[in-house]
Order: sequence, then structure tokens, then C-alpha cells
Amino acid sequence: MDPQSIQSVLGAAQVLLGIIFVLVSINLYLIFRLKDIDPFAKWDRNAINGALFMVFLVVGFVAAAVSSAAYSDQMILTENPASAHGAEIDRMFWRTMYVSLFVTIVTNVLLFYFSWKYRGKEGKKAYYYSHNNLIEIIWTAIPAVVLTALIVDGIIVWNDIMGDPPEDAIQIELTGEQFAWNIRYPGADTYFGETHVSYIDVGTSNSLGFNWDDENGYDDLVTQELHLPVDRDVNLLIRSKDVLHSATLAHFRVKMDAVPGMTTTFSFRPTVTTEEMRKRTGNDKFDYEMSCQQICGRAHYSMKKIVVVESYAEYVKWLSSQKTARKSWEEANGITSK
Repeated sequence: MDPQSIQSVLGAAQVLLGIIFVLVSINLYLIFRLKDIDPFAKWDRNAINGALFMVFLVVGFVAAAVSSAAYSDQMILTENPASAHGAEIDRMFWRTMYVSLFVTIVTNVLLFYFSWKYRGKEGKKAYYYSHNNLIEIIWTAIPAVVLTALIVDGIIVWNDIMGDPPEDAIQIELTGEQFAWNIRYPGADTYFGETHVSYIDVGTSNSLGFNWDDENGYDDLVTQELHLPVDRDVNLLIRSKDVLHSATLAHFRVKMDAVPGMTTTFSFRPTVTTEEMRKRTGNDKFDYEMSCQQICGRAHYSMKKIVVVESYAEYVKWLSSQKTARKSWEEANGITSK
């Protein structure tokens, strides 16, 4: 038997033993009851439940701490932001996290402690306490002030990030479809050629719908990788050919939905090259990655693209080595340029 089959058999055996143990325990209990013997008659169920609440509290916190420590190195949103605005996103994330952790810990400790401290006891009655205006003002005002501060902080950061892109920002178009990303650069003239759904013809290798009568599109580049120059502003123009997608570059703290029928944008400035990040992480095989974070169908998982951040000189050299979309289309259709 192969190891997987052996593991399946062992798992089934463990489940079967568990069922047998439960059935034997039930039978023993029923035998005691038939003899008018209650083995649990002297147990204080309220005390047991109260103690279990405290056990659950401690075990829950320990489990949360251990699992967080075990997977912390896999959480991208904890270190190494690779964009100018990434540090602000991380700062805002951790402020919100600290407030949330404080509230979660305090409220859960009080909840479980009170469940044990004030458990039901013989002869003890619950105390009816209708309300207290001061307490209600306090527990309403404090969350309101804290949440307002967090929201205002978020609005300020959002406005800084989502403002108009610099005029000299490099324009790159990302078009999502089931199940791929199409990456387009405007070429030397810095202008995109016209594209429209009515021009799409997969049979002639015109999947983006180029209007070949528009000469602005003759030098446009459609590439398999997304290359970005370090320390230069980049403006992404994000589109979709079919359903909702979401262009996500997690290390750059970039996420924007691709919506059919409209163009969304996100501008940012990469600050760490791929080579520099490989040195920081100690992983010589590290690559930035663009993915889709909007479940868009069965092959959603395959919507990945390698992202390369390099010096501006390397970026220009890479662009110059790419074949134009017009040239690729002509070769695919046996057309000779005039």
C-alpha cells in the first residue's frame, strides 16, 4: 500500500475507535441509570461549566498566539513594504490591529471571567441592574472617539494614495480576463492606441481589441511580465474584458478591482528592486507577484504574473527588447509591414 492509502486507513481506524468509545460510554451510563444510580449526581454542573469557560479562555489565547507566531513569516502585510505608500498602509494596519487586540483581549477576559465568577450557586439570586447613565455615556463615547480617530486616519491616508497621479507617471494598462492578465505599455510615444471590444478578434491574435487604424497603437507593447522602474511613479489603468477581477500586488500594498465597462486606476512608487528584496528576505528565488483577489471562476488561481522591479536603465533596456503588439499581430497573420 502507498503511504497515502496507509494514512487513510489509520485515519478511518481512529474514527472507528472514537465511535466505539462513545458507544461503550453511553451503554455504561444507561446501565447505571437502569439501576437507579446517577454517577454524576454529586457533580456541580455550574462549577464545571464555569471552569471550562476559563480553560477555553486560556487555551484559546495560547492557540491564537502559537498559530500567529507559526504563520507570521507568511503574512506579507507585516514587513518589507515595497512602495512609498506601503509604510503608511502598514502603520495604519498595526494601529488598527493594536486597538482591536486590546478590545478583544479585555472584553473576552471579562466575559469568560464573569461566566466563572458569577456562575449559578445554590441560594444565589441574580441582581437586577437596570441602567447607569454615566457608564452608558462612557462605553459609547470611548469607542466613538477611537473609531473616529481610526477612520479619519484612514481617510487622510486614502486621499494621499488615491489622489491624482503625477503628470510624469509611467502609464501601464492591466486588462483582466478569464483567466489571465494582459499587460500593455504605451511605447515610445507614451500614448496608448485605441482599443475597443468591437475590435476583439481572438482568431487574428487581437485579443485586446486594437484599432489598427490608430497609429498611436503601432508601438504599444503587450508583455508577459510586469516590469516597473524603482523610485518612479507608476499609474496602473485597470480594466476587465468579462467579469470582476482584482489586480493585487501585495508587496506594494496595491489592490484595485477590474470592473467590466470602466477603467479604475491606482498609482504608486516602487522603492525596492527585486534583487534588493531577495537580499532582504534571504531568498534568491524571490519574485514579486501580481494576482487576482476576486474569485472569477474555476481557474481563478492561475491569474498570476511575475513582477520585476529594476533600475530605470534596466527597465528601458527591457522595454526596447520587447516586440510591439502590431508586429506580433502582423507576424501571426502573415502581414508584411509597409
